[in-house]
Amino acid sequence: MKQIYIFIILFFFSENIFSQQIVINRNQDSKKKMESVILQNKNFGKDTIALKTFLAPLLKSDRDLKIIYYNLLASGFASASEGLNSKSNQYFSKALELAKAKDNHGLEIWALCNYAFYLYDYKKTSEALQVYLDADNKIRQTDANDIVLPSDCFKKIGFFMGTIGDTSEAIDYLKKAEQFAEPDSKELASIQDNIGFYYLELDQFDSAKNYLSKAGTLSKKINDQIRYAKVLGNLGLLQFKNGNLDKAIQLLNQDLVISKKLHSDYNTNYARILLSKILIAKNQIAEAKKVLTEAGKFAESKVHLKKDVFDIEQLNLKIAQKENDTHQELVSLRKLNILDAELINSDSEKNLERSNILAQKERYASKLSLANAQFEKEQLKNKAIVVVSALLFFIIILLIIFNRKQLKSKKDQYDKTVLKLELEKIKSEQKLSETNKTLSSYSTYLSEKNEQIELLNKELSKIRNSSSSSIEKEKQQLQKLLDSHLMTDENWMNFKNAFQYEYPDYFQTLIRDFPDLTESNLRIITLMKLGLSNQEISSLLGITIEAVKKSKQRLRKRFGEKYEDLFLGN
Repeated sequence: MKQIYIFIILFFFSENIFSQQIVINRNQDSKKKMESVILQNKNFGKDTIALKTFLAPLLKSDRDLKIIYYNLLASGFASASEGLNSKSNQYFSKALELAKAKDNHGLEIWALCNYAFYLYDYKKTSEALQVYLDADNKIRQTDANDIVLPSDCFKKIGFFMGTIGDTSEAIDYLKKAEQFAEPDSKELASIQDNIGFYYLELDQFDSAKNYLSKAGTLSKKINDQIRYAKVLGNLGLLQFKNGNLDKAIQLLNQDLVISKKLHSDYNTNYARILLSKILIAKNQIAEAKKVLTEAGKFAESKVHLKKDVFDIEQLNLKIAQKENDTHQELVSLRKLNILDAELINSDSEKNLERSNILAQKERYASKLSLANAQFEKEQLKNKAIVVVSALLFFIIILLIIFNRKQLKSKKDQYDKTVLKLELEKIKSEQKLSETNKTLSSYSTYLSEKNEQIELLNKELSKIRNSSSSSIEKEKQQLQKLLDSHLMTDENWMNFKNAFQYEYPDYFQTLIRDFPDLTESNLRIITLMKLGLSNQEISSLLGITIEAVKKSKQRLRKRFGEKYEDLFLGN
């Protein structure tokens, strides 16, 4: 009797195992059959035996499905180990080897995108870059309708381009993905949410709001709560960028409630980091510290989240600087240096920037290669091209000669203008040196300086808006001359001595009654005492008129009713 029970248990167990297998619909055409198989894929967690059992029918099928088998098996092992591993690397290599030998570009593109996403997901940005560029090149030579799961491929490339900072390319790819995504699907909501996010990166707030609203409406309609939480987080970022901090915090807290409830750990941590940034901006430091501590615990528990740890430490550094905590500031700086070194081959800002530049170069090289191939097909037109080229060359030579003459004339005129203005400056300085450097002579000197500065600004504006702008950009003589008119420390001391000599009692009273005045304050006060306008003071000190006004406002706020006393006396 016992043996019968064991047999029944084993029978039901084996039935359960074999029922958990992928189904191949052999009545569909090749592409639809492959897509149907891929869309059946599921996450078995750490149970790689169940994964292999589920995928087993693919291994007994045609080569296309074997390619998919090794690719999905590699992805499953990555999920099981939560990181890069030798088994996944081996299976991805096998899938790509078979795909290249099969010469099926549509399937090969999918296999490349899947492998690149594995590298990208676990922060191997540099390695992922080359794989994505291979896929990008093949996409440019393949009809989108021939690509296996085009929406998924375009989406993954879009995410990667966004990560390396090529935001415009990311939006282009995600919009392609949007065209192929199933209506009312989780994938479509994800794509629209990310398009909105990348428009935020470009500060195109109207477009961002439009796409985020679409994603929010769709995710609620299909009850995709995780995506809805992510949309709330991105809407919070939009409010933050628009300066609405309270609304941003409210949206991020809503995001956190949903993400925690549904155990979406990665999104929870992303929301924590963004919320901390907003709380710091709002000077709610205690709350920011609490949220950052939670974010730090999770990020440090995952080896592939060093970039998050880096971002969190940058926020800790900002808090230390706000609190004037020198010790914590040094601790954060040391940790950031260590993390930056560890991220060199991963996703540090420097590495992402390098990846972005390399991506642009590779795409340019690819486009150039395609252009050359097209050119070779049109060799029959070579004779006409040679004739046209010769004519163009002749015209270009004439233009170069004409432009050189014009440029020489402009340079001569530029040099004359600079020389004239330099002579005026020298004359003014000589006139001052020939006097006893009294306050009266300084007043005349400063007045002449203001006139010369005004004239220089006009000349600079005129040249920058003319065809001679390149000359100033190259030589920068007018800008240097303008900078030389600014009040140096030596000029200030000479002027200060002359002012003190002319108004000894007033100066002593000023120093005695207002001991907290800085040298910067004294410059503003003494120049105002001479009756100079805000415009004249800003020109002499090399600051904006707004800066002069703010300095006055700070003095008025600091001294209140005593403000007017700053300018009384002789």
